[in-house]
Amino acid sequence: MKNILLPTDFSENSWEAILYAIDLFQDAPCKFYLMHSYEPQVSAPSTAVTSKRAHSIIMEATKNEAIQGLEKIKNKINALTLDENHSFETTIINDYFVSAVKTKVQELNIDAVVVGTKGASGLKEVTLGSNTANLIGKLPCPIIAVPTNASLNSVKEIGFAVDYSIQSYDKGLELLKDIAEHYESKISVVHILNKNKELTPEMISSKIELENYLKPIPTEFFHLTDVPIEMGTRIFSESRRLDMMCVIAKKHGFFEKLFNKSQSKSISHHAKVPLIIFNESEF
Repeated sequence: MKNILLPTDFSENSWEAILYAIDLFQDAPCKFYLMHSYEPQVSAPSTAVTSKRAHSIIMEATKNEAIQGLEKIKNKINALTLDENHSFETTIINDYFVSAVKTKVQELNIDAVVVGTKGASGLKEVTLGSNTANLIGKLPCPIIAVPTNASLNSVKEIGFAVDYSIQSYDKGLELLKDIAEHYESKISVVHILNKNKELTPEMISSKIELENYLKPIPTEFFHLTDVPIEMGTRIFSESRRLDMMCVIAKKHGFFEKLFNKSQSKSISHHAKVPLIIFNESEF
């Protein structure tokens, strides 16, 4: 049984992410948790009773609105043709987004968090450059970032961008293997070579370890040269018409550029397929 967290801000994109998650995990026993977090209201400096009452009324109204919003989503889900292996629960939390997700991941033993990459805010970027990006490296489970208008037609080929710095992949890529085996997918591993244009002995060892770990899934390895990391990753995804892309997020190193503010916005603008983000600390 997989436990999947589905944070929602009640936007159309978060609804699309929910639908994608339901389709992605079809036939797999799953409990989906529909979660909405509403931020704590900062009280005014005044300690007047009227101020406290107003604050209490606002918070209660916000909570009720969240409850009603989650119930509407659950009703929309119940109107679908559902997999008998799937069940749904709602949960609300009065906390900031990142802290709320971290709390629920631990509390509910979550296996993956599925988020839409564009929210309902008036900002142009409420996506990989903000909420999703802020989660990277803070969760013990993978994040599946679903771009606007993504739909699950098939998962024939999954891309996996690597830097060959991981020496043991045991259990860290379990979600990738599960998806690939379920959909009988091919995994295309891409490494963007540095200026030396050759792998070190340590990198070769990592590549062999990865190849052995992914067996018997059909896997092909690719190298790209003379291209920036973020551009190479996107070009590889688009040229091969991948159905999904995977990366391992690291605090420092090869993929740091992928997740800083400017580059994450670039990715969110160009991302056409879902991105699975694994946490380096889980390897």
